[in-house]
Amino acid sequence: MNQDLLETPSVERESTDTFTRPAINIDLSKMRSMTPIYQKLMSGFHITEANLTLWQELDQFNVEYEQLFKGLGYTLIKDARGYFYFSSPDTTVTMTKTSRRIALLVYTLIEHWADKGYDPIGALFDQPLNKDVCRQLYDKNINVFEQIDINSAADIQNEILKRMARLGFAKEQGKEHRLLPSCYRYIDAVMELSDAYKQDEQATFEDAE
Repeated sequence: MNQDLLETPSVERESTDTFTRPAINIDLSKMRSMTPIYQKLMSGFHITEANLTLWQELDQFNVEYEQLFKGLGYTLIKDARGYFYFSSPDTTVTMTKTSRRIALLVYTLIEHWADKGYDPIGALFDQPLNKDVCRQLYDKNINVFEQIDINSAADIQNEILKRMARLGFAKEQGKEHRLLPSCYRYIDAVMELSDAYKQDEQATFEDAE
């Protein structure tokens, strides 16, 4: 399973005895957004094109930023689907409360859009998440949401979606939210779990024969 999903939202620096000098020459004067980029990535934020200025600078100076952050003990990840984040070397066996809530929301949304006849992955990003959608999700999955202390459709909006917006997984637009490409981290994990489950089922069936 994608172990990076099992981190806390904030990122800790790797322990290094000595500073690692970047392998390339870096002109810091061209990296005008270095401070806000660093602050956001350190908080666990995922930078997407929704943060256009920061995203463009990271994209333009990707190698330079990789080397700079590596020298400071961080690993900058650029996902080809359009987002940047810090990968932490420290993972835990269980997902954080925030990660469990986001994972459950993504999973239930995939099922929700599939049941309505949409391409579920496309709809995940194309369809707005408003009060009505949250109500439908909660009513259909009330038992599992209550297990993570989400007790109403309003909680989905206030406790999950707003948190996702603060971490760069969603964008708030008035009273609605739209998911951002960084949610692929959770989609990948859901798909990996689904594949593992299918393999276990197949192995059980073969053993029974």
